[in-house]
Amino acid sequence: MTPDDLAHWQGWCGKPERREEVLHGHDVLRFAEALKWDAEALGWPPLGHLALFLPPPGPRGDDGHPARGGFFPPVSLPRRMFASAEYRFHRPLIAGVPAMQMRVLDRLEPKQGKAGPMLLGRVRVEIWQEGEKALEEVQTIVWRDDGPPVPLPVTASLPPVGDAQFTPDPLQLFLFSAATANGHRIHYDLGYAQSVEHYPGLVVHGPLVAAQLLGLWERRNGPARAFAFRALAPLFAGQPVTLCATDDGLAARRCDGTVAQTATASATAG
Repeated sequence: MTPDDLAHWQGWCGKPERREEVLHGHDVLRFAEALKWDAEALGWPPLGHLALFLPPPGPRGDDGHPARGGFFPPVSLPRRMFASAEYRFHRPLIAGVPAMQMRVLDRLEPKQGKAGPMLLGRVRVEIWQEGEKALEEVQTIVWRDDGPPVPLPVTASLPPVGDAQFTPDPLQLFLFSAATANGHRIHYDLGYAQSVEHYPGLVVHGPLVAAQLLGLWERRNGPARAFAFRALAPLFAGQPVTLCATDDGLAARRCDGTVAQTATASATAG
């Protein structure tokens, strides 16, 4: 990643992309199924908007992501991941009604990580419906070099204790990938995940875990107006994830006790 590379990639910043579509309820129901969320009893699933405005058909890279050079620049760093997001929910989305999504790559920022150079991308998303802003989202996307192999977490002698637990399996990961049109092969192609990206198993989607944390909070407190999460360590299919809610916020812990994700939620937009 040279200064000339970065200057070229910066040309993708600040160019809003706008799309309009009718929000189809069955898309949201597929998302709810992937979360094992009872939409009939509980209503709209947490982060259900991620099942809307899916990427249009087009070329894909070897990793399964849309080919670089479209919305995202042709970054040469090989690994790409969803690192964090912040949300503001202004009004409920309505199925069967047209809506407009605007998204823009606001900026790119080079960083030096433990495994080498990284590039952080800030993506801003808005969804409007019936002339009002319904939702705001700010995503942080990370591109980085290949890293060393990741070991499979070993269950702690005293497993984590929390407020809820779930064990994502390959089927759940596949359903979530399908519901969100996420083609990243680390979530469903075990051979690719192990031999190319050097993970010990299928990797659990960060937004899937975030939705579980938000669901835990909303079951107790009602609809959130603000939510944010940050991924800290990978989680793998077949291993239990413990969800914790404290006065300091929300957390998802791996079977070895490592905090894999933190989050905060609020009943006010803040």
